[in-house]
Amino acid sequence: MFIYLIRHGETFANVAKEFAGVTDVALTENGKAQAKVAMSKLSSVPFDYVYSSDLIRAHQTALAICEAQSIQPEPLEALREMNFGIWEGKTFKEIQKSDPERLNSWFVDFENFKVPEGESVKEMFERVTNAYKKIIEPHSLDSDTKIAIVAHGGVIQALLSYLCYENESGYWKFKIENCGINKIEYVMGYPVIQGINL
Repeated sequence: MFIYLIRHGETFANVAKEFAGVTDVALTENGKAQAKVAMSKLSSVPFDYVYSSDLIRAHQTALAICEAQSIQPEPLEALREMNFGIWEGKTFKEIQKSDPERLNSWFVDFENFKVPEGESVKEMFERVTNAYKKIIEPHSLDSDTKIAIVAHGGVIQALLSYLCYENESGYWKFKIENCGINKIEYVMGYPVIQGINL
């Protein structure tokens, strides 16, 4: 089985450096162009299934990638980015100034800290890994099935941490670029990372 984890293209929130977890922000023109490049890179990969977050930035990217495929992406709410609660729409500098104590708590215990009205990394990790397991469960790991999952930077960090460490401890060990393609192949039942940000 081959899994392709693809981050959405650049958004207006990325440009403004704002936290946009569950906020539904659109792709910039550059983000749309990045999605076209990803489509070109993946045009020779005949996907059997394509899933995406239901947020517009990921679904727009998935639709662009599917232009070269005879398949439509299936949007899943479970693949959404982490909910940043009261930090949504704010920049890191704004949070440093207005909410330094909570920000420090996040640094001290990033796995369990929860922004008010949001969710913790651990909660997001459980949500997306459960979705991932449901996606791959019907298929033999030894098959040639090719699955694309188009989602968010945090979601892909969580999934790579799961695949490499079986928990969320490796969450911050991966930097995922806009429209970065991350390829995993299952070999003898084990996930092998073949490339990050391809």
